[in-house]
Amino acid sequence: MIHPQEAPPPPLPPRKKPFGLLGLSGGLALVLIGFLVWFSFRGAPPSPAAKKGEEVKEASPSSQSAPGPQAAAAASARDSATILRSQLEQVFSGIKEANQKKDLSQLLSYYSPNFAQLTQRAQNISKTWKIYDYPKMEFEIHEISRLVDNTAIARVTWEVEAQNISTHKSKNISKTYSIKFVQESGQWRIKSLDETR
Repeated sequence: MIHPQEAPPPPLPPRKKPFGLLGLSGGLALVLIGFLVWFSFRGAPPSPAAKKGEEVKEASPSSQSAPGPQAAAAASARDSATILRSQLEQVFSGIKEANQKKDLSQLLSYYSPNFAQLTQRAQNISKTWKIYDYPKMEFEIHEISRLVDNTAIARVTWEVEAQNISTHKSKNISKTYSIKFVQESGQWRIKSLDETR
């Protein structure tokens, strides 16, 4: 039997190795791995030629050479078509506003003075405004063709909600027109319109 006084001494705690070259190199390796992971998610740094606040775009193989005359002409045609569409949309926005305000002089400013039977059209519009309000009026341009001599043709659908002033009953009207525009004094105006099917 072992007496408590004769018990073996408790084991010594393990001896700590001093922090040395091995610990320092392991820490540096972790820092380097962290930077590599960070750069791989972040992407490549901007080129030194980029100024602060400027966006740097990578050049694709096709954009490294100057566009040919055909590509430049196609881009110019797309820009021209976009501008024309925007200008015609402004005409329809003005027509919508004039109809909703029932402002005849504003409405007629979007028609060419050479529009066939413009006076009769103005009279018909005035009579219609005494019967109907237009709470909803939308235009959708389907096709646009630019012609010579500052003219263009567009196929346009008009979606209109007409509300009878006295009965408050509404009806929805949808009509598609082939509209010829002419540019006069820097503004596009309707020269003619024909209902299509």
